[in-house]
Amino acid sequence: MNRALHAFFRALRMTLRGESHPPAHYRPLTAWMDAVDSQLSLALDTADEQGFDQGRRQNLRLKLDGRLTSLEQSLQMLRHNLKNEYPRLIRLNDPYSMMVLGSINMNDQYRVSRFLEAGAIESEPLRQALEDLNERLLELPQIEFPGSAE
Repeated sequence: MNRALHAFFRALRMTLRGESHPPAHYRPLTAWMDAVDSQLSLALDTADEQGFDQGRRQNLRLKLDGRLTSLEQSLQMLRHNLKNEYPRLIRLNDPYSMMVLGSINMNDQYRVSRFLEAGAIESEPLRQALEDLNERLLELPQIEFPGSAE
């Protein structure tokens, strides 16, 4: 009974805020988003532990697509996309939004991979955490829409 009341009030709060759970066909994507967010948090924690704090990540810059971009900015853009852009695109619930999500992810993965390729990260634990993050970004699941023709 207690569980049912808790679920009811949680659903009521979501309804009042205009929120809803994503449709079931997005479960692989939302699980992937949680895994990427966990890996990103691990990479940031590892960076801090290895003396590669926010200021140092901000000072590590590469010229990507004609613009100077810092490691910190790249990781924070990834976090923003995970927390804001991807959920917004999921709420639109259409194949075109999933193409946009895929493009955003490709850009995030590109930035992480370029920082790894630059060789500016000497800490092996941090390098490994970023490589694991890069691998996770490459694992974006494809979403099958119900009733879509194959």
